[in-house]
Amino acid sequence: MKKTIIMLATAGALVAGMASCKKEPMPKEAITQTINVGLKSNENYTFTLPKNQEDDPYEITSQAKHFGISEVGVNTSGERVFNYTPSKDYIGSDQVIISNDREKTCQQMHPGGPQPLGPPPCGHQKGNCKGGEEDHYIITINFVMQSNSEIAITK
Repeated sequence: MKKTIIMLATAGALVAGMASCKKEPMPKEAITQTINVGLKSNENYTFTLPKNQEDDPYEITSQAKHFGISEVGVNTSGERVFNYTPSKDYIGSDQVIISNDREKTCQQMHPGGPQPLGPPPCGHQKGNCKGGEEDHYIITINFVMQSNSEIAITK
């Protein structure tokens, strides 16, 4: 009986020790990118978003204030893109911030926690939403819209 208790205690200590040695992968630092764009009044702008390992979706985290169109979508080639057109005849500046915040996306897909049970419905490898391998992008696009006459003078 004494040997059984000692063996169970030893086995429990080994399991606890092995579990505590497992480290969560360190998430990568976000890749920040700032793009400055000059447009003519009413001109359309399209930006192809960087591909990420697990094809996590992008979302607008800070919407432009003076837009007619400002949306994330997919082009005919299947690439994720951002499309922007300023408000009709708007002259001035605007800004939009786009991100593929992986952890937020996973929490939306798996509201009970980041680790889904069974095969992941969202395609994340091994159901792991906190992998350190994925690139997290934060893209800031600054727009300056000028009238056609202003652009002709500055050229």
